[in-house]
Amino acid sequence: MQEFILNYYPLFKCIAGSCKHTCCAGWKMCIDEQSLVAYKNDTSAFYKVLKKGINFRKSSFKADKKGRCAFLNDKGLCEIIINLGEQSLCQVCRDHPRFKSFFNDRVETGLGFCCEAAAKMILSFGDKITLISIKNDGNQQENDFNQKNILAFREKVLLTLQDRNIPIDDRIDSLLTECKASVLDKDFSKIIKRFLSLERLNKSWTKRLKGASKNFTKRADEKLSLYAEQFLVNSIYRHLTDAEDTMWVRARTIACVLSWWVINSIIENEKGEKQEVLSLTADVVREFSAEVEYSQNNLDKLFDFAYKFIKL
Repeated sequence: MQEFILNYYPLFKCIAGSCKHTCCAGWKMCIDEQSLVAYKNDTSAFYKVLKKGINFRKSSFKADKKGRCAFLNDKGLCEIIINLGEQSLCQVCRDHPRFKSFFNDRVETGLGFCCEAAAKMILSFGDKITLISIKNDGNQQENDFNQKNILAFREKVLLTLQDRNIPIDDRIDSLLTECKASVLDKDFSKIIKRFLSLERLNKSWTKRLKGASKNFTKRADEKLSLYAEQFLVNSIYRHLTDAEDTMWVRARTIACVLSWWVINSIIENEKGEKQEVLSLTADVVREFSAEVEYSQNNLDKLFDFAYKFIKL
């Protein structure tokens, strides 16, 4: 089996207490069975606090009225890490904000945009995003027919997206052509309506979507060129992996483009002369990820919607 990481990955570092949007609040944190057993059997000086903060019947951490994890202290730090060490975290806490893509011959690891530190780092990453091999034991299996198609398609569209001699909007147009997609100006209202129809966590996202509907634009400001590229490249690495066939590979790629257009429209609606563009972009991308990418139901609905733009 081969193991790959995306080349920005080694630069990532959790900003812990400095995070404005902690991953330890607003989510239901499920505990894997191995960690749950370890917590049940803990005999350290911390065990009374540990057991008080866990719902063992539901295999999850308890939360306060504001949705903050029982172990998130006033400084935004995790008491489990402080008292038991980082190795004592359950699987979901240990992995976040990482995502893994599995093929027969490899596993690839990248970072999701839901983390504000990861979002800002990836969007501003100046190099082209590529894979770096960190392990190869020589025991990998051969990829199946569908996996080979996914990887071949991905390689082709990434070459298109990362050709920086061409304006980003032209690259996106070429990407849609490769997907045999036709998206017209009259479809913009449908795109916003689809996003508004998805399950939403916060009113702030609803407000942003409604604001974007008044100024929907797919043309990116030159300052957003790098951010658009890195958003699309990272999204394609994340979302194409388990597509059922070539048509759904195209649909998922189109969904990434539609998502960028919505994000771009929100940025255009909110940016001001004194506002730092990267911070705004990272914040919008982070909220998009939390609202859409971390709900499989929302993703499935978005992929289904994107499929309708394929014209054969």
